[in-house]
Amino acid sequence: MIISVNGEIKEFKGEHISIKELLEEMSYSKGIAVALNETFVLKTKYKETIIKDGDRLDILSPVQGG
Repeated sequence: MIISVNGEIKEFKGEHISIKELLEEMSYSKGIAVALNETFVLKTKYKETIIKDGDRLDILSPVQGG
């Protein structure tokens, strides 16, 4: 399966993977937001939201400014 993660093409084994599994595989920690195909996904839905071949995933970290 090939998907875009933050604009970078990545390849994963299998036909699908949940957002939760992908975040664990890529060693992302807490404190992030995820958009799948330009739609933000609630954290409570990460486990059940399946990423498919060709999807676009954006993983965002909060930025504080002054």
